[in-house]
Amino acid sequence: MRSVKNIGLVIISLYMSSCTALLQTQTTIQKVTGQLPPRAYVINYPPNKDRIKPTLIPGGKMLNTNPNPFGVRYKDYVFNDYSIATEVYKKNTPAHNGSNTNLIMDIFTPNEDGERKRPCVVYIFGGGFYMKVDDCTTEVCKGMVQKGYVVASIDYRIGFENAILSPQCQGDFNTGFYPAVIRAVQDARSAVRYLKANAERLGIDPDKIFIGGQSAGAITALGMALYEEDDIPKGILDQVGGTLDPMQDNMQYDSKVAGVFTLAGAIITQKILGKKANATAIEMISGSCDELIDPVKGVAYKCKEKNTFPEIAGSGLIYEFIKDKNPTQFYYVCGGGHGMSSVGFNKLLDLISNFTYSTLQGNPLKGKEIIMADAPVCNRPETCK
Repeated sequence: MRSVKNIGLVIISLYMSSCTALLQTQTTIQKVTGQLPPRAYVINYPPNKDRIKPTLIPGGKMLNTNPNPFGVRYKDYVFNDYSIATEVYKKNTPAHNGSNTNLIMDIFTPNEDGERKRPCVVYIFGGGFYMKVDDCTTEVCKGMVQKGYVVASIDYRIGFENAILSPQCQGDFNTGFYPAVIRAVQDARSAVRYLKANAERLGIDPDKIFIGGQSAGAITALGMALYEEDDIPKGILDQVGGTLDPMQDNMQYDSKVAGVFTLAGAIITQKILGKKANATAIEMISGSCDELIDPVKGVAYKCKEKNTFPEIAGSGLIYEFIKDKNPTQFYYVCGGGHGMSSVGFNKLLDLISNFTYSTLQGNPLKGKEIIMADAPVCNRPETCK
């Protein structure tokens, strides 16, 4: 009976994996035929065979920038035009299935910019660590480069056994989801070191690199800023090379960042919340009606069976633990959901750039603020406290 059940799970896994591939193909066809949301047509990336194709591009009202060349650089929209260059930052990286992959970053640079030592924003997409979702990648990349930042939108290793079943609370967390998180953290560390190694060529100030992301990207950004090797269970670390830097790439540079911003993020390894401060400025933005990650504390994917996925710490709990250790700002979005279109893209870009700008000025934002969602996904005022 057990073998029949296992065969059934294998068939379901193969079927669902093929569904992901079909969704990617469908998304490509929809974009070519003009059927995707208008925001999907804002950025034309250079062709690259290694770039991960988006599986989903949700809707949302368009970001309106209206750049003003006399605005405040790094806070206001200043530049109209920008260029995109694609570079491989990590070659022949071992994937979860035994294959190797090249990891790329798309680097956005403002055109006709005389400044050659600019702050940089590293952005990490979400998608549950098994697919690529452009929830707000388009807006963050376009908005921040028009404010004068160099922006690096990075790919990272995604996928794990039975990954597509994880939102249904199926699969082994410790041999699937958790190692996938650490692989993403490894890649984010590599990306930051790559940017530091090439800072002069790219016109980047290596001491002013920010990192952020949405959902899985936010989990990765927080992990990259806060995790140390002894925070990761040995059984998990052994599955991903035994160290946070198994490829030892650009190790003459560290992976420290000036600040971290998280959009619907969480911490998997809660014990790090009791550690001493590391001085990294942190901004967290979470919706009170997040459908997947409890904004305070809850089981991953809000699974009812705790033996499948453990409790993880959401932004609200993280804030309470680290507000006296790290400069920390927490925006609690009343009525906001997991997707950032509920916050409103213009509001979102203001929140992010206010954080990065204040950190650049040596006075990072601190405290908790409740703000209203532009497009609420629920009406539960009791959650907005």
